[in-house]
Amino acid sequence: MKIPIIDATEDAVAPFGTLVSTEVTQDIDIPYYRGRVVEGGDIGFRYRGQAALRTAQILPTDEVDEVLWLERHLHLTQLFVDISAAPFVMVLAPPNHDLGAELPDLHRAVALRFPPSSALLLHAGTWHDFPIAEDRPVTILIGNSKEVVDALQRGGARELDEGDVWKVSLAQRFGTTIRPVIDTRTG
Repeated sequence: MKIPIIDATEDAVAPFGTLVSTEVTQDIDIPYYRGRVVEGGDIGFRYRGQAALRTAQILPTDEVDEVLWLERHLHLTQLFVDISAAPFVMVLAPPNHDLGAELPDLHRAVALRFPPSSALLLHAGTWHDFPIAEDRPVTILIGNSKEVVDALQRGGARELDEGDVWKVSLAQRFGTTIRPVIDTRTG
């Protein structure tokens, strides 16, 4: 299943999460830094248990990356912060757990390209795969929960329903994988 890669804008990201950029709107007043700090508001990072901040370096591959898995977290609004000078791509499908759905709606999946030094805060329940590097390594800071990191480390690559991780195999569940492709109409 091929889906075009499109640029991440505030509107394109809205069904899946929040695009965090260098623009900050004054939201709160902390009196200690007046005149030198613009205090933005809470962007909504939530987790259950213990927070886990970690880094990862994503390497580009010779072939187009195929997305084999999608996962969701119902108690975590996972945060991906690009701390490199390279863009990354993420395949996302909107949350559907409020509708009682147990699997992602692949017809609503998108591949979004995030600019360097941007961040994505996922809504709880957003289906996603790990970020993909296009043509050069990308280093990201990941805001996670210890519960999610621990579950993902156990037992090898398999479907997973443990703690706050529901990870499904696209080949097993749908008989397909997702291949993000550059849309020649948009670049």
